[in-house]
Amino acid sequence: MKLKLPFVRRDEIVDGQRVFETEEREINVDGTLAAQMRWEAKFPEMAQRESIVDYVGRIQEAHSREISVVISQLKAIYCFLETDLPFEKFVKMFDVSKREYFEELVRRLRAAFDAIFSEASEKN
Repeated sequence: MKLKLPFVRRDEIVDGQRVFETEEREINVDGTLAAQMRWEAKFPEMAQRESIVDYVGRIQEAHSREISVVISQLKAIYCFLETDLPFEKFVKMFDVSKREYFEELVRRLRAAFDAIFSEASEKN
C-alpha cells in the first residue's frame, strides 16, 4: 500500500530568515507480520507490553495534537516501513515548530492509520 506524508525538505536560515520547505513523499507501507517484527526489534520494551496493532489502537484514542502522541504515531509508522534509517533520523524528517505543517502531519498520520487498518480489516 502506498501513502503520502509531508516531509521537511529544507529548513535553514538564509540572510536572517527561516527558509522552510516541505514535500509530499509517497511511502510504501508494509502491513504484514514483518511490521510486528520490526516493532519488536526497534522498540523491544514496548513490544513486551503490547503488539503494534494494540499500540496503534491505544495511541489513536489519545489527543492527536500532543507532540508525544505524534512521536508515538511516528514510531508505529516507522515500523510499517521497510527502512534501514535509524528512528532518530526518521523523526528529524518532520517538524513541530510550524503550526500549519504540524497540523497537516497530524491529519496525515491519522489518515494513514485509518487506511492501514481499514485495509487490514477488509482482507479478513
